[in-house]
Amino acid sequence: MSRFKMTFSYDGSNFLGSQRQDKGRTVEGEINKALSTLHKKETIIITSGRTDKGVHALNQVAHFDSFLNIEEKKFVEVINSLLPLDIRIKEINKVNEDFHARHQAVKKEYFYVITREYNLFKRNYKAFIKGELNVKIMSEAIKEFIGKHDFFAFATYVKDKPTIKEIYEADLTVKDNDIILRFVGDSFLRHMIRRMVGTLILIGKGKKEIGVIKEILTTKDKSLCGKTAEPNGLYLNKVYY
Repeated sequence: MSRFKMTFSYDGSNFLGSQRQDKGRTVEGEINKALSTLHKKETIIITSGRTDKGVHALNQVAHFDSFLNIEEKKFVEVINSLLPLDIRIKEINKVNEDFHARHQAVKKEYFYVITREYNLFKRNYKAFIKGELNVKIMSEAIKEFIGKHDFFAFATYVKDKPTIKEIYEADLTVKDNDIILRFVGDSFLRHMIRRMVGTLILIGKGKKEIGVIKEILTTKDKSLCGKTAEPNGLYLNKVYY
C-alpha cells in the first residue's frame, strides 16, 4: 500500500460543497466514487480542507492510499476518465506514508473576484456588485486583515474551533473590469473570507469606514460585518506544505 498526493481543480457551481455528504453531489463524493471503481473497493481521499457550495478550486490537495502499481501520469488519465468534467485531476505523486493533506498544510491562498460588468455566462465565476466601489479605499482596508487576529466575528459555525488565525498577505488588484482580492493565511474559518469580502464591499461603497475592520477584530461584534459575499467569486488557489 502506498500513499499518493493528488492536486486537482473543480468548478463548484453544481456541487453542494467539497466535503462528502450522505445526500447530494459533492467533490469528494465524485472522486471517492471514481477511486473506488478503479480499486474495486471503497477508497477515499482526505483533502486539505472543505470548500462551500459554489466555491471553486484551482489547486486543491488531497491524499489517498492505493495498492495499485500505475505510473503517475497514467494514474491521472485513468481517474480523469472516470470523473465528471467539472473535476480535473492535475497531478498525482507518490509521497511518504505519513503525509497528511490536511494536518501538514501550513498556509492557503484564496482569491475573490468581483466584477463591475455583469455577464450572464460568467455569473457562476465572478460576483457582480451593483454601484460604484472605491478601489483605492478598499486597497487600504484589506491590509487591516494582515497579522494575527481573532476572526470570530468573520466566521460562522466555529464551535470548538480556534478562531485566532494569521493572515500573511492580503492585497487587491484590478484587471479590466474585475477587482481581485487575495488572501494568504495559515488557515481560514467557515465563511471567513466571504464575510471579510462583504465588509470590504461596504467600505468600498462608503457605508463603513476603514476603522471598522479593527473594531470588529477587537470587539468580535458580528453585527458590524458586511453581508457574507456570494460563493461564486471565491477560489482556493494554492495549498502550501
